[in-house]
Amino acid sequence: MNDRKDAGLVQKTVHIVSAVAAHPDGVGLSEVARATGFSKATCFRILTALEEEGWLVADPVTRHFSLSLDLFLLVSSQHTAERRSAMIDEVLRGVAAEVEEAAGLDRLDQRAALVLREFSGPHQIGHTPRAVPRRLSAVRTSTGRVMLAHGDRAVARRLFEEDASSGAPLKVADADAFDAMLDRVLEQGYAISSDELEPGLTAIAVPVPGGDAVSYATWVSGPTFRMAERDRPQVVATLRGAAERLSALL
Repeated sequence: MNDRKDAGLVQKTVHIVSAVAAHPDGVGLSEVARATGFSKATCFRILTALEEEGWLVADPVTRHFSLSLDLFLLVSSQHTAERRSAMIDEVLRGVAAEVEEAAGLDRLDQRAALVLREFSGPHQIGHTPRAVPRRLSAVRTSTGRVMLAHGDRAVARRLFEEDASSGAPLKVADADAFDAMLDRVLEQGYAISSDELEPGLTAIAVPVPGGDAVSYATWVSGPTFRMAERDRPQVVATLRGAAERLSALL
């Protein structure tokens, strides 16, 4: 029983650190609770403990939390991890160069697709680069759909219902239709999101193999008008090749 409780606490801590990492300028308690789905009391206890351990720092006025310099130095001192990170970046840059669109790597983080890496394509008009890591809707993104398709469908339905009730209208009519879409994603081995996360933006994603679970997905994204002209089977083949290389690194 204690082992299960300890494992649950570790998982919550990881999700909270990820939520803070997605806000380089700092994030408040309420937003961390909303992002993770945990209670404010739970988030407060974990955030405070991480601050005491020196992993997080809190603004003395706003009490917004951000990752500490100590944590950055601890991670960056790991040479093997640094080299692996550089190799992951090399794979993604290769995809961006070959497809000539932005490419990246996401992870499913509790309730969202967490963008971990992102590289621009060669075009001036394209997917606008933004700071990473950042959290995006798991329902509206191609990577989120890939990862949800391989996961617990009850969780996927709940996330769909939450997103549909709080965000812009979705092209998918209801939770049953979303579940059927995820079935198609499993059959074809990739997912597409077109004009749903952002108007005029289309993305294609494939899963990164990882044993029994799919926790990562890699993607390409660009203007809808240009993505419609791409050779989709070739784009998917390029992504699948990259996914195999990323799987070995991750």
